[in-house]
Amino acid sequence: MPTAGLAFSPFCNDLRARRAYSSAQTKACASCGTPNGMAALQCKKCEALQPLPGDVNFYDVLGSPRETVSRKGWSVDLKQLKGQWRQKMGLTHPDRLVARPEKEQQIGTQQSAIVNKAYETLLRPLSRALYLLEQEGVKDIDEAASLEDPELLMEVMELQERLSEATDQAEVDAVGEQNQEHISDVLHELDDAFAQTDLNKDRIQNLAIQLRYWTNIAKAVQEWQPGQPVELHH
Repeated sequence: MPTAGLAFSPFCNDLRARRAYSSAQTKACASCGTPNGMAALQCKKCEALQPLPGDVNFYDVLGSPRETVSRKGWSVDLKQLKGQWRQKMGLTHPDRLVARPEKEQQIGTQQSAIVNKAYETLLRPLSRALYLLEQEGVKDIDEAASLEDPELLMEVMELQERLSEATDQAEVDAVGEQNQEHISDVLHELDDAFAQTDLNKDRIQNLAIQLRYWTNIAKAVQEWQPGQPVELHH
């Protein structure tokens, strides 16, 4: 009987290859010359802070390479993500930076901005989906793209109208509950889309557009105030 390791050897070989490729990309520490990973915040030898490249992978920055996250990086463990973010931000806390040379303080400020951006991007499903599309080579994502499904567009317009005409919190809550069902449906579809061996990028982009509409309605529900106009930006 073949072992489980042999049964999944093509995947394992691919995973090892990607890790080897990732580890092959290094940067030399300016202080001691030791090679470090591109996403390293500190030199592994002298502990000097290391500048991050502008195109650094957000998963690597937070300590969870994309290949270790299920569904090709989509199924992020949010509790773990928050813990990793806090741990990384601890390195650039002002109380810790004050004792470092001025150059490293500047690096720490740069690191902090990138770590925060990485966390915010991977935390939210919409920005995570768009980021993963970019990682898959979809660079020109149309932020102004609209829904192509007439039925879905009608549902969006109906919820917008109900929210605009709402006169009390109960009506707003009803809109919010129905909208949350739409969000849950899209997230389930994204779960399925990212679980496929060959990603259907067009499908994922279409789902991301849908999620953007429902997310904006959810935001409007949270911000609703009696007598105030409802503003929606898709």
